[in-house]
Amino acid sequence: MFELSKRDKKFIAAGTVFLVLFSLVRFVYLPAVDKRATLEKKVVSKARDFELMQTLEMTYRQYAKNFDQEKEALKKRGPNFTLFSFLESLSSKSHVKKNVAYMKPFSQDMENSDYTLSRVTVKLEQVYLKGLVDFLVRVETSPHGVSVVSLSLTKSGDKGQFLDAVIETQTLALKAEKENRF
Repeated sequence: MFELSKRDKKFIAAGTVFLVLFSLVRFVYLPAVDKRATLEKKVVSKARDFELMQTLEMTYRQYAKNFDQEKEALKKRGPNFTLFSFLESLSSKSHVKKNVAYMKPFSQDMENSDYTLSRVTVKLEQVYLKGLVDFLVRVETSPHGVSVVSLSLTKSGDKGQFLDAVIETQTLALKAEKENRF
């Protein structure tokens, strides 16, 4: 038969070792490294998702707490409460009632809820800053769950010593109290 020289046998052995090593690297090592990289990316992604979930949970808990406070405010203020008359009363206490140009009520039923969102837009003309601030503080610190959602200010008067303000306020009301929400 055909006999191989010592040099040829070494060459074939080296080639065989090379093929075995190449196959191990190509079909075992590289897929394992790729799989590890994929798993590391998934871990990073899941960690980000987990952080987002924690943030959303904290946000949800804050909203739930605020909603519970709103519900308590609704219970405390009684069935005869109206946002319109409440704001009118506060304007008298803040000495800005004479500056009220108009008060426009608006309501919106909240879908899938027992509540109605009641809003009143108040326009104050030629009011001093002190009176406006007093009115706003009384609205925001009232125990009735009323809040200011929009405030627009412009200077007025000959020397700009007055302000004109458009203030949008809102509160929740039970749908059963629909007739009394303003």
